[in-house]
Amino acid sequence: MKKTALHDTHVKLGGRIVDFAGWALPVQYASMITEHKAVREAAGVFDCSHMGQFFIKGPEAYDFVQYMITNNLDKVGPGRGLYSGLLYDNGTFVDDIIVYVQSKESIFIVVNASNIDKDYAWFHANLEMKGYKCTLTNRSDEFSLLALQGPKAPEFVEQFFPGVYGKLDTFGHAELTYQGALTFICRTGYTGEAGVEIILENKSAPALLEALVAAGVTPCGLGSRDTLRLEKGFSLYGHEINDTTNALEAGLGWVCDLSKPAFIGKDALVKIKADGVKRKLIGFTVEDRPIPRDGEKIVDADGNEIGYVTSGTMSPILNKGIGLAYVPVTCKDATINIATKRKTMIGTVCKRTFV
Repeated sequence: MKKTALHDTHVKLGGRIVDFAGWALPVQYASMITEHKAVREAAGVFDCSHMGQFFIKGPEAYDFVQYMITNNLDKVGPGRGLYSGLLYDNGTFVDDIIVYVQSKESIFIVVNASNIDKDYAWFHANLEMKGYKCTLTNRSDEFSLLALQGPKAPEFVEQFFPGVYGKLDTFGHAELTYQGALTFICRTGYTGEAGVEIILENKSAPALLEALVAAGVTPCGLGSRDTLRLEKGFSLYGHEINDTTNALEAGLGWVCDLSKPAFIGKDALVKIKADGVKRKLIGFTVEDRPIPRDGEKIVDADGNEIGYVTSGTMSPILNKGIGLAYVPVTCKDATINIATKRKTMIGTVCKRTFV
């Protein structure tokens, strides 16, 4: 398994290390429920250093990224960023990414860990083919990423990086140093709470994590990160979105600016929108056990498969099962039938944001 620069720190702090897509990362420390509630009520910190960072520089960096992504960089200026899809020509996902604009000549991108090599190859192939005047550098191995999240997270950001948080809008970012390490403070996260993602060179990441924990931030594993994102209905690559899922059926049309002159996948999305999507992503809750899990079937009254669960868990805040699922767009029922291994359960359809 690959190890982040924080591996020894996790062991020192008592993290339970597991294989997470080939990375040795903590799934939890004390308990997932304790960590989940700490982020909802106070502040927690996650090691997301397995995620990737690409840097694109040059006179046509802006134009190149604008062509590659579904969202519109014209919505943001220097010091801002946005969430976007990265699509194949047929409108399905290469990945979902966050793009940060430093200037029109300098942009950096955070990509999902399991997709680093694939994403880089996709960017590189299109850069070679189109000939934009810019360079693409994969610096994923050089940086760590700490996600500091929760209603009290801004207080800790102020403690360690005075005067920074208050100057940042949502998706804003600032470049500075921490103990001599190049550092980016980004007002983003995957929990639905206030906070930042701190991207910094590996050499100073262990010291920052230990200092945050010593100051009172709860160390959190990736188990609670998943339950937190699901309570907010956030999509996860490999679950709600993948290379068989188009952006419109995934409910991510809001990050696809079809008014842009061109981007990869635009023609396919225009056609899909005109023809109408065939399925949709819904939220659901269940009142009894077991908890529906990823991949379990959604069936009709006769037991025929009509969809599937993409993500399912027990919500520590609602104290009930919650999940996301794909069903036919024609499905208008208030309930769905979920065929688990033990029994067929009734789920109540609801908005995708649960908390």
